[in-house]
Amino acid sequence: MLADLSTYSLQDFLLFDAAIYRDLFAQLNARAWPVPVVGIAAALACLGLATARHRWAPSASAALLAAAFAASAWLFFFGVYATINWAAIYPGWAFVAEAGLLLVASVVFARSAQPRISLSTPRLLAGTAFALHGLFVHPLAGWLFGRAADGLEWFALAPDPTALVAIGLLAVTIPHRRLALPLAALPLLWLAASAMTLWLLETPGEALLLAAATMVGLVILLLPARRLRENAVTDPLPAIRPAEIASVPRGLAATFLPTSPQGARTGRS
Repeated sequence: MLADLSTYSLQDFLLFDAAIYRDLFAQLNARAWPVPVVGIAAALACLGLATARHRWAPSASAALLAAAFAASAWLFFFGVYATINWAAIYPGWAFVAEAGLLLVASVVFARSAQPRISLSTPRLLAGTAFALHGLFVHPLAGWLFGRAADGLEWFALAPDPTALVAIGLLAVTIPHRRLALPLAALPLLWLAASAMTLWLLETPGEALLLAAATMVGLVILLLPARRLRENAVTDPLPAIRPAEIASVPRGLAATFLPTSPQGARTGRS
């Protein structure tokens, strides 16, 4: 029996092929096409808030991502994907958990909103470009790899672009890496698993592109979040009170403590 198992490859354990998997997204788009249009418009609005470093950018982005992960879980994993893969419910529930976590984060961010979010320019630019990649480049790349126009993957429906946009928005709206990384853990894990699935489906171009995007997203999340000027010591030196000046020996005071010209003339007189 072990000898028989050794003749199988990982591809043999998949319940579908690349054509069937790609057709899922055509069915998904046909069932809920207005959703991506609304999702893309809302994501661009959140990117605008983040670029302006608006105080509501973290809360609005987390709420949008919560809705996007919930929609992807319900429409893709519990919907079309479950028709060909009985194990689709497991990543589906993971997406539901991510949606709940993001919803809680949105409430927390709203209650503790700062006057302006502070973010380093390199991370802001890189995160914005990464989110735009998930919104537009990733779907169009599928068309270049031979997918039909009605079967492209879009944000707020398909899990891959939803995870990509999530990483970009979290990078540009949450300046604390210790908060952004836990929220981005599931999107990163899903992208790695999806890249492996695409590789087993013998679509190496899409698999390598998604794997590279996953690595780039992780690097962006690890970029310094704060501006360098804000990490420097900018507080002025404490003022020296007259009583402290009087306790210093006269020779040392004349040497190290600044005096006004009038005080110097008084001292000489």
